[in-house]
Amino acid sequence: MNVLLRRQPGQLAILVTLAGTLIHAILAFSTGLVADEAYYWSWSLHPQMGYFDHPPMTGWLLWITTHLLGTNRLAIRILPLLSGPILSYFMYQLAKNISRDRWAGFWAVILLNANILFAAGGFLMTPDTPQVLFYILTVWAFYQGMQEGSGRWVLVAGVFFGLGLLSKYTMVLLAPLLFLFLILSPDYRFWLRKPALWLSLGVSGVIFLPDIYWNSQHQWVSFLFQWHHGMQSHQDTPLATFLDYLGGQTLMLSPGIYLILIWVGATTLPGILKTRRPGPLFLWMTSYPVLLFFAYSSFKSKVEANWPVEGYLSAFVLTGIYLSERIDISRVWKRITQWSLGMGFLMILVVFAQALYPILPINPRVDGTGRLHGMESMDRKIHQEIDRLPSGKRPVAWVVDGYQNAAQLKFLEYGRTPVYHIKPQRHFRTTKITRAEADSLKGKPVLLIQNGPKGGFYKELGNRWGIPQYLSTLQIPRRWAHSQEPVYQVDLFLIPAFRNGFSQP
Repeated sequence: MNVLLRRQPGQLAILVTLAGTLIHAILAFSTGLVADEAYYWSWSLHPQMGYFDHPPMTGWLLWITTHLLGTNRLAIRILPLLSGPILSYFMYQLAKNISRDRWAGFWAVILLNANILFAAGGFLMTPDTPQVLFYILTVWAFYQGMQEGSGRWVLVAGVFFGLGLLSKYTMVLLAPLLFLFLILSPDYRFWLRKPALWLSLGVSGVIFLPDIYWNSQHQWVSFLFQWHHGMQSHQDTPLATFLDYLGGQTLMLSPGIYLILIWVGATTLPGILKTRRPGPLFLWMTSYPVLLFFAYSSFKSKVEANWPVEGYLSAFVLTGIYLSERIDISRVWKRITQWSLGMGFLMILVVFAQALYPILPINPRVDGTGRLHGMESMDRKIHQEIDRLPSGKRPVAWVVDGYQNAAQLKFLEYGRTPVYHIKPQRHFRTTKITRAEADSLKGKPVLLIQNGPKGGFYKELGNRWGIPQYLSTLQIPRRWAHSQEPVYQVDLFLIPAFRNGFSQP
């Protein structure tokens, strides 16, 4: 590391970013879509102003990329591949501008790239992808406006904030934190009287109106679902879900980096509140309250590891500034930092290797990388089963149990075989079959695919859609894995003459 640190910090930041982007690109083109990616892609087939789970930005962006690049993995994953360099650039600039030290920018960039959480976000397309980009852009533009006394930059921040709201609802946490920063900052409190600040807030609200309108037309389903999902759906004791949250964050950030971030947040707060220095105060207020919010919500329900992701952005910058001030004068901090970053990069390399080839003897059912493989093999085996049928009985469409399997098979079969989701448990799923589509299949052979083995979905449907005939059960193991434990299992049924179950009494 000492040899590397002799180079210019900007050059080092570029090298780290390029190395991370290369890893992300290899993963993006060597693995299949995960279920959520395929599900979000299915949104783009029916552009709307809102969707059941999230605001519409992810679907809109995928509509653009698939129309420009075609329906393929590049189109799905081009935005997360670009997100790493964009995040690195603006975090470097933010750290450099606040601390007047390029090394602070370098440490912020290396912290960003040395953990599994952002490594996964660098190639998987989810609503987090646009949200974290608009989050850092909002933070950067807002502070730029504060520094330059520019209402224009504050208005730009409002635009980015509105776009972030259209990406993921947790973006809303940023607004009160920016106001809290202004209230606590003697240097910038006067902005609370500036029309530009309130106009900026109004602009963000106007940008968010499409999702509000969609929800108003759908019983506010998206807002209610996310509130229940994030704050009320308790599956375990509060202590258990809190410990699960801490364990997930420690694993995804790596133990050393997570502990450094928590240490910096806890030890700098008293000095920040005492001196009210704008830069550190701004970074603390736009990061650690988000992490504290999700820590609190973990006592209410299970918090997925990626939910607090935006809270780490400013924390990385603040920690980068902290490290730049201590690395050269403290041997202890140098060793802690080297060990923590080394552990982080080692964990990334292990997960990277495991995602490509199962080097660790982990049961594929519990291996988080297992479901990056297998769906394409399932698709091929389904076609092999279909090819065994007489030509007159080969299905003209597939109907699938479960919106995730339906979305993945729909992506693989796009332009070849129609794939639908019958009777979704949650309303407004975009993969579901409509009455008109069901009517167009009347009297034709259709393949029913249900989660197996021996699933009960075909019994739940009864004979309203036709009388199903069992064909086979497919068990798909992880590619190249020593264990033959399946990562996907489905039962196949043939419905020789499909009916429109919607019109049944």
